[in-house]
Amino acid sequence: MSYPGSSALVGRAAEVSALVAAAGDPDTHAVLVAGEAGIGKSRLVAEFTERLDPETLVLIGRCPELGTGGLAFAPFLAVLRGLVRQLGVEAVAELLPPRPALANWLPQLAVHTGGAAAEADRIRLFGEILTVLEQLALNRPVAVILEDLHWADDASRDLLTFLTANLTDAGTLLVGTYRPGEAGPLRGLVAELRRNPGVRVLDLHPLTRHEVGRQLAALLGREPEPRLITTVFDRSGGNPLFVEALGQAPDEVPADLTDLLLGFQAGLSAHAHTTVRLAAVIGSPIRHDLLSAAIDLPPGELHTALRELVDRHLLLPTDTGYEFRHVLIRQAIHDDLLPVERTRLHTRLADVLRAETLLPTADLLAELAHHAQAAGDLPQALIATWSAAAAAPAVHPERLRLLEQILSLRDRVQNPELLVRTAKIDILEQIVEVAVAIGATERGIAAADAALAILDPGGGASNRTGETVGESRTAGHEPGVAGFGSERLARLYRWRAYLRGTTGAGPGEDLARALALLPEESAGAERAEALVQSASARIFRGDAVGSAADARAALAIAQRLGADALVARAHAHLGLAGAAASEVAAAPAAGIAGAAAADGAVSADSPVGEGLATVAAASVGEGAEVTRPNGTDWALAHFAQAHRAAAAAGDARIVVDVATWESALLVGAGRYEAAIAAVRQGLRAAHESFRFTESAPILFVKWAQALAALGRWDEARGVVDETQFEELPPLSRAAMRLCFARISLAEGDSGAAREAADEVGRLLGDSPWAAQYRLELVALNCALALEAAEEERVAAALADLLSDAVGAASLYAHPHEAWPLVVLAARTAGAPAELLAMGDSLPTASPVDAAQRAVFTAHLAGSAARWADAVTAWRAVERPYDIATSLLALAESAAAEGNRVESGAALRESIDIATRLGAVPLRDAARTVSERARISVDGSTAQPSKPQGGSASGRFGLTPRELDVLRLVAKGLSNRGLAAELFISANTAGVHVSRILTKLGVASRTEAAAFAHEHGLLGSGDND
Repeated sequence: MSYPGSSALVGRAAEVSALVAAAGDPDTHAVLVAGEAGIGKSRLVAEFTERLDPETLVLIGRCPELGTGGLAFAPFLAVLRGLVRQLGVEAVAELLPPRPALANWLPQLAVHTGGAAAEADRIRLFGEILTVLEQLALNRPVAVILEDLHWADDASRDLLTFLTANLTDAGTLLVGTYRPGEAGPLRGLVAELRRNPGVRVLDLHPLTRHEVGRQLAALLGREPEPRLITTVFDRSGGNPLFVEALGQAPDEVPADLTDLLLGFQAGLSAHAHTTVRLAAVIGSPIRHDLLSAAIDLPPGELHTALRELVDRHLLLPTDTGYEFRHVLIRQAIHDDLLPVERTRLHTRLADVLRAETLLPTADLLAELAHHAQAAGDLPQALIATWSAAAAAPAVHPERLRLLEQILSLRDRVQNPELLVRTAKIDILEQIVEVAVAIGATERGIAAADAALAILDPGGGASNRTGETVGESRTAGHEPGVAGFGSERLARLYRWRAYLRGTTGAGPGEDLARALALLPEESAGAERAEALVQSASARIFRGDAVGSAADARAALAIAQRLGADALVARAHAHLGLAGAAASEVAAAPAAGIAGAAAADGAVSADSPVGEGLATVAAASVGEGAEVTRPNGTDWALAHFAQAHRAAAAAGDARIVVDVATWESALLVGAGRYEAAIAAVRQGLRAAHESFRFTESAPILFVKWAQALAALGRWDEARGVVDETQFEELPPLSRAAMRLCFARISLAEGDSGAAREAADEVGRLLGDSPWAAQYRLELVALNCALALEAAEEERVAAALADLLSDAVGAASLYAHPHEAWPLVVLAARTAGAPAELLAMGDSLPTASPVDAAQRAVFTAHLAGSAARWADAVTAWRAVERPYDIATSLLALAESAAAEGNRVESGAALRESIDIATRLGAVPLRDAARTVSERARISVDGSTAQPSKPQGGSASGRFGLTPRELDVLRLVAKGLSNRGLAAELFISANTAGVHVSRILTKLGVASRTEAAAFAHEHGLLGSGDND
């Protein structure tokens, strides 16, 4: 890419050097060049590409001036088309799997690869582009230039986000240019990328007076007069484009900026004027075939005019046509046209494009719609937009944009149903469907609200609780509404429930409405989908029995239909919910309802009380399996079937979902090693399906919780680093902070634990979907109060928890989180009697719950025998910290009972465990008991305690995780290889590598590997 004859590059030596250095830096994978219009971004990038190694493959894409609502993926489509031109379609096809999603972009690929698979989605498309760039970089350096990102459409910004997070191997560099003042939706992405150590941002500033003088000297071929330099500097503000424009006529300085830019046309022939004005209406880039078909000039005269415009550097030639030297010049020429001239030219272009669309593509049809609308021909614009939407891939951001544009145009033309024989409600339904598929949450909710306001005005838009579904379902007067079946209406409710759930607000009444519209006898795929979605929502809010019932009903339908993906999801939810439901079945129904309703906390005839009263009976009614003594084994059998069905479906996303739910079950059941194995499987599948960013957070939480329970506290803290932590969603961040806070408190750092508790409170806010985390936060705050000897605060906090129906009900809805609070009540004077009473009725199906109940009983009994039972229960789930705390209580009780031998043995083991963990307060408390009871613990095998905080420093300042990374770097693994091996994101792997190079004082991976060999840093180490 070059700009022949453009002004000399002045004052940008540092920026050019920075770009060249970035191309050779394996830890830099993207550079953003920021600056106002005309500041020289494109000129800088052109100079950079000319200085690259001749072997470098340079791929260029530009965002069109249509703005953020423009053609989806436009700059990346140009990049891929450029790649095909340079390498040939066969060479590109060899880089892709059979039937790639990219065949929708480049139809010529289908000849060699087959058409795109029906299930091809955006994630697969992103993964294919990433794979192509990575494979190209194996043989030669690759530079991808993306111009004018301030005009990037939503889809292009999403793809850019994906590539900057995953394209971290050396050999490929992304360079993007944008205007900060016009960044709009891009601003958030830029702010995020600025925090990424693999991304650099170059801010281009105006030229100094001296630099303006140097540019003028290059333009004029002589030294400019000082007065001219001052005048041009003052008028241009140091903007190189304006300096150049002023330099064309140094003795005539225009007063207006538009006049200044129009000065580039000075001296053009009449034919060149005609050509450049039509080009300005077409918009950059300009296809030669469209320009030649629309202009009233013979081919020879058009050729002469184009040669003049290229020689004058107003237009730059491209592979398929031309583009303006600068968009400001195009804009000035376009705005200088009279409105009637613009309308005439848009009309002419629309007429030409209408003839071209005999063999339409989505791009051509969208272009026709643009010019027809600009010409005021709204009916033609509507027809063309509808055709473009039909030609676009079914699940694609561009289709969503076109459908939304159809709605806008439809409201502005008369009798739109005669032009587009599709009712408004059908268009809205399609918008919601695409929004669900691509994750456009807010746009999907808005369309669903509009659709349901038409179809179900009595309850659809407002979603008010308690209204009857469907009472005005066919009351709309729009064509097609009367034929809108209950299944389609149910699907809209289900889609809106899903979209609302992704915002954290929960599905509201929409799922109930959907199921009410789908009676059991319908038994189709739509009912099964609604049931699975309902099972997921119910288990999250603690309705295990209802969740199990929904999952079982969905499974029956899915098996009959042979829908493997649905079968997998139904089995997984049945396993997760069934295990929880079996806990409830272990408690008498009357006891549950009575305890929850004590003191009016839950009314016996309230929905909550009524549900609690029937839980046990419903659990038994679900089938004998649910009430087997070992609900976890029963649940795992369902997960095994879920894995088989997911494999049959061939969808890695289902594998990720199943592994996520299974790890949650295993952590709750105290099977921590198995949970870690499930987490690893899920993370591996997330890598393979390019869904790591989306799926990893909850898996990270379960991993950290399992490691923390096993006493592997350093590893738990190493699951995510600072960079990853900031990228976690609020709920996952809160769960991770709770986990780390409990570790800090056990280590004696109550300040860190208290800070974490405060942060968790802010993160949770008033979210209705965080009941279990709220219970954990209450337990943490109570533990902090006990550590500060403030029992009154603990009693008050526990009483507050029972002061409303929601808090009381949440204890039974989330028994795993409720048990620690019941134990706290047993050790706190003045605790609510209702909470103590729950110790007899709260479900205990898992070994963890059984251990909590043993501790509760031991606190009440105070006998050594009961504390011995508690120790045994904790040993069964291998939780060393809890073993040690129960051993300490056993030692105190045994000493009080006169059994000094048992007390001494318990004290010695407690000290050993506490020392090994770095649990300083627990170790010191055990030693205090030994001194007070005059029991010697000299036989203890304890080693000196770890430093407070539990993290050991690695050699040369490297942490244990960084040593793991270094060992793999020495084996030659790329960032993506590191990510897959250590179950982290590729971006995080790059961060670790950068920190290692800094700490070791080396410049490259090769030097780091040599340093590690020389200093013996490659010995065996524990991997996370």
